[in-house]
Amino acid sequence: MEEKTPPTRFKRRTIFVKKNLQLRYMLLIILSVLSGLLIIAYELTFTLNEAFDKYPVLLQPLYDQFPSMAYSFIYKLIIYVVFVVLISAILSHKMAGPVYRFEQTCKAIAKGDFSQRVHLRKGDQLTELQEEFNKMMDRVEAEINKKK
Repeated sequence: MEEKTPPTRFKRRTIFVKKNLQLRYMLLIILSVLSGLLIIAYELTFTLNEAFDKYPVLLQPLYDQFPSMAYSFIYKLIIYVVFVVLISAILSHKMAGPVYRFEQTCKAIAKGDFSQRVHLRKGDQLTELQEEFNKMMDRVEAEINKKK
């Protein structure tokens, strides 16, 4: 039986390895977060308006400060959205990277190299699939070698 070389550690140098998949995944995360923010903003506005209608004198100082607070809130919101975009890029990379690695391994196997295995990085998604795929390929390779 052939000696197998240990898996090489690979480092991805690009953030977008499967651009379409990652952008869709990022968009889903960003839209989910923004939807939550809009719901919270609506609820807060509705509650404050209701309270202001009941107690206008009590809440007037708060409404007087609202314009200056709004600018601060907008700056913080922009920082938050940038943070969400960065986190979604990292999360999408941890999903798209393994998908890319599986595709490349399948292409090599389709060309006849049955010694190929999928090796994912620590922290990547789909590690259970990697283990099962590699077990399957071990079995396939053993059956091929048996017939030789």
